[in-house]
Amino acid sequence: MRRWVPLLIVGLVSGGVAASGVYFLLRHTPREPEPIFVPLRAMRMQNAPNSDSFTEAARKATPSVVFIRAFGERTAGDDFWSFWGMWMPRTQQIYSAGSGVVWSSDGYIVTNFHVVRDANRILVTFPDKRTLEAQLVGADAGVDIALLKVKASKLSPLPLANSDSVQIGEWVLAIGNPYNLTYTVTAGIISARGRNLNLLQGPLPLESFLQTDAAINPGNSGGALVNLKGQLVGINTAIASRTGSYVGYGFAIPVNIVRKVVEDLKAYGIVQRAFLDLEAIDLSEEKIGDLSAEELQGLYVGRVYPGGAAEKAGLRTGDVLLAVDGVNIQTQTDLLEMLAQRRPGDKVKLLYRRNGKVFETTATLTNEDGEPVLLKKEMYRSEALGAEIVTLSAREAQRLGVSKGFRFQNVRSGIISQMGLPEGFVLLKLNGYVPSSPKEVEEILSKVRGRLTIEGVDAQGRRLYLNFMMR
Repeated sequence: MRRWVPLLIVGLVSGGVAASGVYFLLRHTPREPEPIFVPLRAMRMQNAPNSDSFTEAARKATPSVVFIRAFGERTAGDDFWSFWGMWMPRTQQIYSAGSGVVWSSDGYIVTNFHVVRDANRILVTFPDKRTLEAQLVGADAGVDIALLKVKASKLSPLPLANSDSVQIGEWVLAIGNPYNLTYTVTAGIISARGRNLNLLQGPLPLESFLQTDAAINPGNSGGALVNLKGQLVGINTAIASRTGSYVGYGFAIPVNIVRKVVEDLKAYGIVQRAFLDLEAIDLSEEKIGDLSAEELQGLYVGRVYPGGAAEKAGLRTGDVLLAVDGVNIQTQTDLLEMLAQRRPGDKVKLLYRRNGKVFETTATLTNEDGEPVLLKKEMYRSEALGAEIVTLSAREAQRLGVSKGFRFQNVRSGIISQMGLPEGFVLLKLNGYVPSSPKEVEEILSKVRGRLTIEGVDAQGRRLYLNFMMR
């Protein structure tokens, strides 16, 4: 019995120490803080509109927003042949969904080009549950706008706002069909103007987005951004997100740009882009410390093209462009947005500073060929190739250092997308042969079988030599 007493004492002491240790660990181990529940209180934001304003704007705008479904095909990806520098077309069926806005009562509808890019069939569903097939009238990938037409009348178009007058902090509603959830309305404010995301493709992309914190998600593309009067402010286009879902940054194309694009597509079949023929540069951060507040205003003119609109108006390298038609210009995006609303041949008043003095002059804007007239360009639309084929303008040919070429634009479902040729690709030669016209380009690519070598230039100006095995 005596032999067990020491063992019993040691056991009791050890148990006490262990228990104390556990207690200490439990007491001092960090724990997730307990949630604190705070009762919701009615709060009123200063200068915030009342709920009736949102309700009325949504009531006015919702009947003009449509649900768009696009059916088509695209390249399925790399395969065995591409490993050997060859390629054979292999496609897969695709389905995409987005939103659109009724533009006119006679059946015109506006959406984003990327919503219908690969479509060979487009269905438009209206709030009254009618579903109609739509035809693609025209598009411009550089602005990401597509114009559709359905056989319908007495539709309800949205009244258009003046997007140049939209203010940062102004309340807006985003209306669309995110995740196939039809006619969803979210509210927010205009967070910024003139955003350039380097998102759009093509040789002449135009980005001057309105930024909003109204929730925009996949499926909202092509939908309406409206003010509290129910007027269209912009076409919702993109979000900035690492997850693919809304995180607070949505972007819309200003309606003033959309209006001009639609008018051009209906009247000319192409977007009439206007040029000032200069390179304007934002004032660099390195120079800001040496400049006064007055000198910080405007854009530095880094280059003036010989014989162009700016040179004829008297501008020179080193000038600072202050305003166009009375509107102050502070960034390159400001200038691009102003020019996007003009056409070749339009006259604009320029205010500029030279050697501390301010001058005013008038410039006549030019087209892609450097002429002050509307561009009359052969627009050859090939359904087989799934692209528009455009003969290079003189301005583009000079910039790329080539004598002749054919640009693929507004690429959608067809042979060009199946080959993986990007938006804005310029074709120079087919198997060493220089085609004479867009029609001949279509004929060769539609009929060629076996090995095909394409020499061309991509939208970034890189010379490419591509090999294909056509079947």
